[in-house]
Amino acid sequence: MVAEQIIFLIAAGVAVGLGVIVVTESNPFRAAVSLIGTLVAVAVIFLLLAAPFVAMIQLIVYAGAIVVLFLFVIAYLGDRRPPDLRDPLVAMEPFAWLSVLAIGALGGVMLAQSRLPGLREEPAPVDDIGSPEAIGRGFLDDFIVSFEGVSFVLLVAAIGAVLLAKRAVQFEGGR
Repeated sequence: MVAEQIIFLIAAGVAVGLGVIVVTESNPFRAAVSLIGTLVAVAVIFLLLAAPFVAMIQLIVYAGAIVVLFLFVIAYLGDRRPPDLRDPLVAMEPFAWLSVLAIGALGGVMLAQSRLPGLREEPAPVDDIGSPEAIGRGFLDDFIVSFEGVSFVLLVAAIGAVLLAKRAVQFEGGR
């Protein structure tokens, strides 16, 4: 039990540390490699939570496929630095940080006042956690609205990425 807690603390620290590097690193290649480390640390946490299926999916799909795709795109595009233009959103940076702090504080207050089961007492034992059947049942029965909401957010993100890429190509004098 103590060994699991030590491994959890190490994996959580690695995940948070590498996650900060992903967000703050200006070199996209190093950020993508840090993202792989973050995803591996999260997979270790899933293994500790007795969810081997989710851990393997984490490694195969995210660290193995999606991040490798990111690395190929980064290597293909090379180091494209935009011309030195004044960013119109620089003046909004203090408001962005204040918003991040306010949302974090609100999340902390909500978590402190939460009555979620397992937060302050031992969670109820679960027999079938992490199996493909349990995950499918959870997605399609209990959390269908959240699952579809995430799908919608990913669709909007993909459309936004295409539009931003198109704008960048037009800015450089392309199609």
